[in-house]
Amino acid sequence: MSMTRVASQLEEPVATPTSTVRLILVQIVAIVRFTILESLHRWTLMAFLLAVTLFLLLLATTVNLDIVEGTLASARLFGQELVLPNVGIEIGDVVTTFQVVIITLLYSVGVALALFSTSNLVPRLCVHGWVDLLLAQPITRPTLLLGRATGAVAVVALNVSYLIVGSWMLLRWKTGFGNAGFLLAGAIIVTTYAVCYAGMVLVGVITRNSPVSILAGLFFWLSGHIFYLFHAYPAWSTSLRAGWQRQVGVFITESIYWTLPKTQGLAEMAVNAARGEPVSFAPLLFSMPFAVGSLALACFWFARRDY
Repeated sequence: MSMTRVASQLEEPVATPTSTVRLILVQIVAIVRFTILESLHRWTLMAFLLAVTLFLLLLATTVNLDIVEGTLASARLFGQELVLPNVGIEIGDVVTTFQVVIITLLYSVGVALALFSTSNLVPRLCVHGWVDLLLAQPITRPTLLLGRATGAVAVVALNVSYLIVGSWMLLRWKTGFGNAGFLLAGAIIVTTYAVCYAGMVLVGVITRNSPVSILAGLFFWLSGHIFYLFHAYPAWSTSLRAGWQRQVGVFITESIYWTLPKTQGLAEMAVNAARGEPVSFAPLLFSMPFAVGSLALACFWFARRDY
């Protein structure tokens, strides 16, 4: 999408409160489309789509399962026969294992790659000259920033949806088994990225530095796992001297844990969903204040910053 077309969508007149809301939505959609096409033009989106396509081709051509009466009779990987135990293995258990492995890899590798590949979108927005061109249009700064952030999430969501839906369809085609929880797990992965990316948006607006933004995103992602250990295993505080030192240590770690995203809980949600087990949405609810607060502070800073 050219800047001329984006500008034409941003200049729609406003007459009533209803049309004001509609204008904001149209402007956000225009910025999202522009961000997606920008990622496509810079080969970011194309590279991920090609990688996912290669993975799906490997899954389709190298994994062959022979099923007899709902149990796995034989299996071949890359043309090599796998040795199976004499006891029958339910095909549902096999597919569930595949789904859990895909979700685990997507969470442990995919989220990091997504944060890395989108870390420069907001800092690039704040570059002198580029931001002047966009702010010359009749669009508010918060709308511009939210549209840019939503565009980054849309880019990642496209890739994750392609991978998850494609894998689900292939497994369903090969085995006749699949559960909707696997699709839900993909949505949880995207949500995990979006929550961490909200913190990256705030850091990117303040620093206008891509390397700092990616470090911040990785910190927000990993810290949820690190501080979960302090929260789940309070016995660690016995290593501190009893009294005010222990109380201060516990207060600091608990405050950080409840402030930052609950990525440990989100990861467990995704795995449980892939297994078809019940999912607790508490980690998601407790992570939303961080995302909303980060975006609100980012919009406030971006609106007041003199570029």
